[in-house]
Amino acid sequence: MMRLTVPSWVIPGTYLENLTFLKEQPAIKGVELLFFFYDRETQSLLHKEWKGILELQSRFNFTVHLPEPLLSLHEELVEQTLPVTEHYIFHAGPPEDAPALAGLIASWGNRFNRGKNPFVLENTLLRKFEALLEYLPDEVGICMDTGHLLLEGKEPGAFYRRFKERIQEIHLHGLDHEKARIDGRLPDHRPLRLNEPWFQEAIPLLAAFTGTVNLEVFSWEEVLESLGVLQAVGLL
Repeated sequence: MMRLTVPSWVIPGTYLENLTFLKEQPAIKGVELLFFFYDRETQSLLHKEWKGILELQSRFNFTVHLPEPLLSLHEELVEQTLPVTEHYIFHAGPPEDAPALAGLIASWGNRFNRGKNPFVLENTLLRKFEALLEYLPDEVGICMDTGHLLLEGKEPGAFYRRFKERIQEIHLHGLDHEKARIDGRLPDHRPLRLNEPWFQEAIPLLAAFTGTVNLEVFSWEEVLESLGVLQAVGLL
């Protein structure tokens, strides 16, 4: 059975404020700690709240979303979070940088290996993803992001079948171009909608998946919408 997680930003507030809120939500088994960037302010906040995060590791499974672009200086973030983190999600950079990034991941994989390589490559733009994948060993897992695939006109089901043996995490969210025109946000990272063909195709895949499924939306209201859809099709 899949393990359901959400990002560390579903209500306005800090990491610990979100975790305190989420620990009262029994459907949520884990949290993706978001570090889209790692500046001095974020570093300070993490150190300030780290003790409280450690105290919640018996309640949550944690994953970490690493910054983009991923740099060697972010090794400090990996070291800091390693005691609680199941795996690290990272993005591919420009195709011409693929060999260097693969080398960085290889060195970190050797250093931080705890029986398996803890780094998991997420599909963003497929040309970047494919370029980096050529240089990575098979032990580096894959995170399938449904919204990114849909933005490129690709079927999540086909991607899943291709990489089934390597997929460790699914970022599960949909598209809403109409709302994006209204609120100015990105069209992806939107709640699930029951009757969309791609989601209907994904239902049996999700039912059989035993890894992490992250409802990667950024408000609790949107999490609730997606939970309602999962419940309606018997996945909760």
